[in-house]
Amino acid sequence: MATERSDTLIADEVVHTLGQHSQSSQVLVQVKDGAVTLSGDVPDAAAKRDIEELIAGIQGVRDVHSHLHIDSGNSSFGSRGEAVRDNPDGRDDAQMGDIDLDKDG
Repeated sequence: MATERSDTLIADEVVHTLGQHSQSSQVLVQVKDGAVTLSGDVPDAAAKRDIEELIAGIQGVRDVHSHLHIDSGNSSFGSRGEAVRDNPDGRDDAQMGDIDLDKDG
């Protein structure tokens, strides 16, 4: 029976693979029991499909849960696929607390 790869090794390879893919700089990765969850922004459907297929082909990956968002640029700042979202998770800023970017600390 083949030895299973650890989630850490799988995650390392996923991150390395994504790093070589030019349209995946905004993709976040989680690995649990060989299942990889992808989230973030990609510029188009082809990039989304390519990334999902690349990750599915990595040794030890049992499943890919894709929560990738195709960034049309309509609700973001930045170029396609490299969005900085305004309120990306729908939380009210008051719930997040005050953030002072000018304050050291």
